[in-house]
Amino acid sequence: MNSHYGHRSYSERNYYKKPFHKTRGFYILLIILIAGVSFVYFSIKRSEDTANQDQKFTDQVELPLTAAKVVFLTGKLESRPENQPWQEIGQDYQIQSSDSIRTSSDAKAVIELPDKSLVRMSENAEIKLTQIGMADVVIEQLAGNVFHRVNSNSTAIYRVKNKNTELTALGTGFNVLTSSELTYLTVTDSKVKVKIYNADNIINMRTVESGEKATINPSLETNQTIKAENVSGIELQKNDWYAWNLEEDRKANFSLGLFEQSIKLVVIEPAESKLTTDQEKITIKGETDTGAEIFMSGKELQNDNGKFQTDFLLSPGENKIEITVKKGKNMNQKTMVVESTKKAEQIILTGKLLDQTVSLAWETKNIPDFKEFKILQGSAINPTFPNAPFHTVAKTLTNDEWTNLEKAKYFFRVCVLNNEGKCLIYSNNFEISTSSKITSTAGITLTTSVKADIVELKWVLTKDVNPSEGFKTIISQNKNPVYPGSSYHSLSSNERSDQWKKLSPGTYYFRVCLLKNNACEKYSDNAKVVITEISNSSISLTGAKGDGLINLYWENDGVPITKGYKIIFSDEPNVTFPGLGHHLNTSNDAGSDTWDNLTSGQTYYFKVCQNLGSTCGVYSNEISFTF
Repeated sequence: MNSHYGHRSYSERNYYKKPFHKTRGFYILLIILIAGVSFVYFSIKRSEDTANQDQKFTDQVELPLTAAKVVFLTGKLESRPENQPWQEIGQDYQIQSSDSIRTSSDAKAVIELPDKSLVRMSENAEIKLTQIGMADVVIEQLAGNVFHRVNSNSTAIYRVKNKNTELTALGTGFNVLTSSELTYLTVTDSKVKVKIYNADNIINMRTVESGEKATINPSLETNQTIKAENVSGIELQKNDWYAWNLEEDRKANFSLGLFEQSIKLVVIEPAESKLTTDQEKITIKGETDTGAEIFMSGKELQNDNGKFQTDFLLSPGENKIEITVKKGKNMNQKTMVVESTKKAEQIILTGKLLDQTVSLAWETKNIPDFKEFKILQGSAINPTFPNAPFHTVAKTLTNDEWTNLEKAKYFFRVCVLNNEGKCLIYSNNFEISTSSKITSTAGITLTTSVKADIVELKWVLTKDVNPSEGFKTIISQNKNPVYPGSSYHSLSSNERSDQWKKLSPGTYYFRVCLLKNNACEKYSDNAKVVITEISNSSISLTGAKGDGLINLYWENDGVPITKGYKIIFSDEPNVTFPGLGHHLNTSNDAGSDTWDNLTSGQTYYFKVCQNLGSTCGVYSNEISFTF
């Protein structure tokens, strides 16, 4: 038995050995497979546990962004990470915590923080994003104007620091201007808490409300470090920076706070409020509230369901254009500054059409010596000599006529010809279509008076004129302004006067138009007005009553006189030309005048004015006497 089991043959040993090896290999393979599955399982389980732990810690499926982002940019913007040089960056650039950013002199930028708050930077502004996390936002404002639009749903505590001053947002909208240690805070929505520190100690604290502007100066006595005053939305909107921020808030449907009752005023064209051009005029397009009144530099514009558009004639040099919208007691205002590089015209050409005849007239200013005028006619703008048809006119004349013209569009120019047969100077283009019709001027007589930059119009009608549909007063810097096509005011049928205010220095032509079916049935004659530069120059008037006479005396303090004086009287105060009557003294050195044959017991009012031909320039003070 023992030998049977203890001493197996070679073949028997091999028989039992083969199954053993197969079994052992199988088990080894099984163990390896189980170990691999277990490793994968526990790895996945560990990852899930880690993810669950992270999710519980942040309470978010995705972690928040840790970088700010440039979401709007015009001009140059630079960034500087700590201990690195400044580098220019562009839109969509990611700005990290502790980075500094600054705008150039022509730039404007909007930075979106991770909590969706917005930092709007004006030109020459510099800030440092000290912290931009979801719990704390700390911005060190080093220079310039920055509007902080805090996300009302953010959980972060939003603070702005300037050395010893700390501003904590208790709402959503405020502007900060810093200069060295001075901080100027304007709150437009909700509140901001102001704290002033000395080391870690708070030495003064105050809450600034919406509609308040605070000046913060830590160098003053403690009770003087924070001074606040009220500020109105209307005043703030006159500032381009606040007006731009307001429109950005409107587009984003943010709370408007102080501006909640303001009237919309957006200038779409031109895009910039300051620009330079070589054009004679610019087109201004904008939007406002439906039903709002729109005024631009003294003229009323038509509100076309919340939109407006007009062409503005530019004077050489700087043109300040004020656009004001009013609705009830609310208003908004923008100011544009347009620098015109076009030189003042040395020859101003105007004209009119009667049947198929074009009558031209021109004025010259500071032109050099020349031989004669050439009056050019062309079918396209800017006809030139000798390529275009022309008339020759002696240098002593300033008018010309073209007759028997076919029905077509024509362009006329005046050329000043020198002795060598070349044009020294060209006038402006006068454009006319001979299919146009001139409306009769009979029935409306227009007079004007000027005081500084204000022109007053007055008109009278003959008995056969029926003004049932009202009037338009029209202004242009060319003769014969027409409606539509020129700037205008709309007036009711019972009005007989109008004023155009804040006119820039220059030459203007006015006409009154009698409306019928929203078209001009009749025009008045042209009234030419010259607005001179406003200065401290004046005419001082005094007088004395004698035996049946009133003697007037005046002194001229710097008013340029080239055509003498008008001496005007009226039986009502606030005399303007033509009054009840006037004397004309064409002497530039005149200083006295006498009135007689006046009604006994009547009070009369007198003024002297600078004679400008058919109008007055600078007026004197007014004096009165009872005769």
